[in-house]
Amino acid sequence: MKFDKKKSNKASEVLYRSKALFFDWLFICVYLLFLLMITITFYYLVLNGIPEFTNFQSQLIATLTSIVPIIIIFSIMEGSNTFASWGKRKANLKVIYKDMPMKRSIIRNTIKFLPWQFGHMSTINGIYKDFETPFSMIFFALSMTLSIIYILTAFIRKDNRHLADILAGSRVVRNCK
Repeated sequence: MKFDKKKSNKASEVLYRSKALFFDWLFICVYLLFLLMITITFYYLVLNGIPEFTNFQSQLIATLTSIVPIIIIFSIMEGSNTFASWGKRKANLKVIYKDMPMKRSIIRNTIKFLPWQFGHMSTINGIYKDFETPFSMIFFALSMTLSIIYILTAFIRKDNRHLADILAGSRVVRNCK
């Protein structure tokens, strides 16, 4: 679906975006619980216990099992057919793009989940080294700052677009069926 500034696509209100965010958060929690069950089962049945990992290995595992799959899943949901994640469908919203929906959806979701990745990086480094190392503090600050910027831009802008929407050339609107 194409994004046209001249068209009167009414932007969704923050309440609808919050509802969508809540349902997407539930979706992610279910995914992470499923991942936990598979991982624990694998560790105990195949490896006879939880192995020890280095900081780098933990960073890689967190990125490849949680962040990357969620970005892929959300990009596919929001870049094709329904143009909506599970939460957006529940809130009767959809994402519209200027052009190239799949490419812009990947950009949007990569930017959208960046604070989560930065939070992982900060926390994992803090566990292995110290939470007061420059690395942990910088990535914690980046995570929190980006999250606050996303929320503020959604509240301040008349069209309720957050930073990821602006950079990806997308907009979340009510799904008028």
